[in-house]
Amino acid sequence: MFKKTPLIVPYTIAFALLAGTMFVCLAMADKSFVWFKDGMAQHFPILTQLRSMLEHFISNPSSGFTHWDWSLGLGADQLTNFSYYVIGDLFNYLIIFFPKNNIEFAYGALILLRLYCIGLAFLLYTTSYKFSKPSKLIGTLSYTFAGFVLYSSLHHPFFLLPMIFFPLLAYGIDRIVYNHSFLPFSLAVFLVVLGNFYFAWMLAIATVIYALIRIGSRFNQSQFKFWRSVGRLLAGGILGALMGLIVFLPTVLFALKSTRISGKFASGLLFYTPQYYLGIPNSILNVGSLNFWLIIGVSSISFLGVVYSFKHFREHLWLNIGNLIVLIGILIPAVGAVFNGLSAPSNRWALLGVLGFSFAAMILVDNIHILSGSDIATFLATSILLIFLVWLGHGGILNLQHQEYIAYGLLFLTLIVIMMSIMFGWSKTTSGIVLGVLVTFNLFTNILGTYSLNSGAAVGSQLNKGLAQQYSDNYYNGANKYVAKQTGFFRTALMNHYLPGSVSNFTNTNTNIGMNSGVNDESSYLTLQNGYIGDFSTAIANSQFSFNTPLAENDYRTAANNLLGVRYFYVKANKLDDAVPYGYQPVKDADRKVKKFQAKSTQNYSHYVDNPYNTVLVKSNNALPLIYTQKQTISDNVFNKMDGLDRERAMTQGAQVSEAKNQTTELNYQSPRKNIKYSVEVHTDRVIDSKQQLTASRLGLLGKDDQTINKALNGNHAQLNLDSNASATDKLISQNKILLQQNKRQNANSLKEMVSDANGHQLKYTLNVNNPNQTKNAELYLVLDGISIDDNTVQDKNNIDANDHILNNTNYSQMEQITDHRNNFLYPNYAAYNLTAKTFNNDTGFSQYPYTSLSNYQPIKSVTLNLGYSTQARNKVDLNFTAVKGLKFKSAKLVAMPFNKQYDTQMQNLKKTGLTNLKVDQNTVTGTANNQNSSIMVSSIPYSTGWQLTIDGKKASTFVVNKGFVGARMPAGNHQIKLIYTTPGLQIGKIATIAAWIIFAGLAILRIILRTNKSKKSGSF
Repeated sequence: MFKKTPLIVPYTIAFALLAGTMFVCLAMADKSFVWFKDGMAQHFPILTQLRSMLEHFISNPSSGFTHWDWSLGLGADQLTNFSYYVIGDLFNYLIIFFPKNNIEFAYGALILLRLYCIGLAFLLYTTSYKFSKPSKLIGTLSYTFAGFVLYSSLHHPFFLLPMIFFPLLAYGIDRIVYNHSFLPFSLAVFLVVLGNFYFAWMLAIATVIYALIRIGSRFNQSQFKFWRSVGRLLAGGILGALMGLIVFLPTVLFALKSTRISGKFASGLLFYTPQYYLGIPNSILNVGSLNFWLIIGVSSISFLGVVYSFKHFREHLWLNIGNLIVLIGILIPAVGAVFNGLSAPSNRWALLGVLGFSFAAMILVDNIHILSGSDIATFLATSILLIFLVWLGHGGILNLQHQEYIAYGLLFLTLIVIMMSIMFGWSKTTSGIVLGVLVTFNLFTNILGTYSLNSGAAVGSQLNKGLAQQYSDNYYNGANKYVAKQTGFFRTALMNHYLPGSVSNFTNTNTNIGMNSGVNDESSYLTLQNGYIGDFSTAIANSQFSFNTPLAENDYRTAANNLLGVRYFYVKANKLDDAVPYGYQPVKDADRKVKKFQAKSTQNYSHYVDNPYNTVLVKSNNALPLIYTQKQTISDNVFNKMDGLDRERAMTQGAQVSEAKNQTTELNYQSPRKNIKYSVEVHTDRVIDSKQQLTASRLGLLGKDDQTINKALNGNHAQLNLDSNASATDKLISQNKILLQQNKRQNANSLKEMVSDANGHQLKYTLNVNNPNQTKNAELYLVLDGISIDDNTVQDKNNIDANDHILNNTNYSQMEQITDHRNNFLYPNYAAYNLTAKTFNNDTGFSQYPYTSLSNYQPIKSVTLNLGYSTQARNKVDLNFTAVKGLKFKSAKLVAMPFNKQYDTQMQNLKKTGLTNLKVDQNTVTGTANNQNSSIMVSSIPYSTGWQLTIDGKKASTFVVNKGFVGARMPAGNHQIKLIYTTPGLQIGKIATIAAWIIFAGLAILRIILRTNKSKKSGSF
């Protein structure tokens, strides 16, 4: 019966069981497929946006599908910004068939559909090989439910696409090297270049490697025609690429000018960390940690299949070469960096290795009946070696998760079943079926280990069912609806700590909810961002800059947000008394009371996303229009001599223009800044630098005043044992005392270093302002330059642990020392830390991510922190840092940037130069300019060569103004201005795509005719 049943039937049954397990685990935990981080911040809102785009296109197809979208941060191209997520993922277009209030359900359904298609793609791939049905089914299931798939399904659904595309590419290559048509390969290439430019790069490298392997494997065979195969590979690849060029070309052009084109190759690493290498063995059979994005998690049969193919190396030479490339490649950061677009060393590319691992599993299943005693011994030895390496990687203990123990148990159970099949002479079909059931159970337990609340932590961070839609709807508590009714073009932003506490940071960057709010939020959180926005952000030393969010909220800086036309900030009602930018006043009701938008009552409250506080709006009348004019310009020579604060302020008085031919009169900028003098105070109340402090520590009163300590000493208390181990204790007290003295000398004139004591406790600092009145009516900034990190070494951490026991007079056994030393080695800090700064009405800070945080890592050498605006004097700034041993600074300045009526007048005069009759549509901006003198047209439209300007119907050239925006020379007088946007590269891509599809269709039709007439052999093209 099994022999006659199409393989898709048992696959579908097994898939339903395994995918059903995933669904049931989530359902029983009341969880959805939406991850509370990037799932809610990126994938869900972007899918929602795609549905809106499809609705608009269906109702008005003549307007086109993608446009310039003003709701994407400062404005962005939907095609190029969304191509990484949804545009080329054909599965997402099914969202139009789901009701708007069921997007969360659709989100999960589309994940399961992708999963199913992963298996279908691998089944198609296996048709080029003569494996038995059981082996094909086992290989397909092992491939479909590999660890990378299980993880990505929960966190990044579109990461499943390469798992579909790679088998299709491999199938196309196999067809070519066996002298068949290149059209399947062209179709696979089309899907890849359409689907995602990032994975297209990765798969292009993998395709070349796979093609070389298959050509090598066929080279000495008489039927193989080398030059014909190479020609067909090139022709098929080029045709397929042209078929998808309509999306691929505009995206590549945009990517080359994005914020991603920066940073050190491989993050400057020649080798990975020791902890990474030690963790690899446990990642083979388990999803494990995401150290440098390495996720393997194959089935036991796949692991044994790889061992078998290596054991018979020459017989399976070319498969082994492919698997060796993967296994060696994950050891070298440069390889990960190359596959990751020549940037950080991410090992996402290792997902491609699952194809070879699953292929090896099929070989093993079909060769079980001829296994030798040597093969079994090799299996046993490598399995024991694997567990030994896991034990070694955990520092000499097997401190594993429950699921990991099960995985290794199933490895030995698989070995037992293989031996039984040999001992009892099972037929190939019986062996295949039994192994198929065992592999299915293996994958079932892997799913439980990832998706069950009782086994893994992954599901715990998924949103509860219904929360994704609820959070999207209630994000602003209805304040966005009020804002949407206001007239004119303007932008909005979020005030500090608007996001819920569990995901809040100083930037509010981790969300794209604003794109579906009906208003234009200035921040966006996308993988591809306009590099010109990044140039502006870094020019003004915006501390919130990152590759994914180059602007964020401009660090809540007044002038920057005025420049970009931010009229409203959303503020949590309980934070209204905290610092808000200058000129932003609460919106009030008719009764002159602050207008509060009530937080919605929610069922099944989640600390991940729910915001229980009301929302308040603050509004500024100084927000500049989208387009205005400046009479004077700032050259690069002058601009580059300013720091970020003066650059920001100078751009409110003149336009920054780089090319001399476009400049007017040079601005004579006079900085209003005040450099604030201060003294450094280090808080020593919790430092054990005397017997008195040692006493306080052992009484549990460290940090309390002397009166409290003396009162405790005069009463009944436990024996303090102050004289025990006196030599070591005195040494540590002396060490702390010397440290404080040295630190005081270093910081005598200004803040130069922040340090930790002998116990590893980071000291707290205060900058006491000499003349607090200078900070009135101003934004106060902390400017740190030349930041260097003194991170704790493993030995430092060992010393800290030992010092704690000495000062606490507690026993420190050898076993405890071994445990601490192990943990200190296995769990390093990777030079990550937080620094926070706090005044009486504001707290802010920044995070230095570890270099293992691939998407977010950028070494911070300088930072400018906005401590907020206040009409009152700031007496002090409290500083804290975490995690590292110490920080050093070449300079640490406090700068006050005043704001007053003069600033208001200046901004109001600038507003008057804005275009009248301004009309902003999807791809068009029009208005009337009226200036007495020739000037510079300044906008807050992110620069792109796609914007074409006409003045009175005549084409005019544009250039970059203020480092990141569309600018132009504006003649004196009354003029009609029109800006029209067209996606760069779209027209060429469209022509190439249409032509390529005509060629593809012609070749396909011709092939059908030839096959029908049998005038030529199949595979002539």
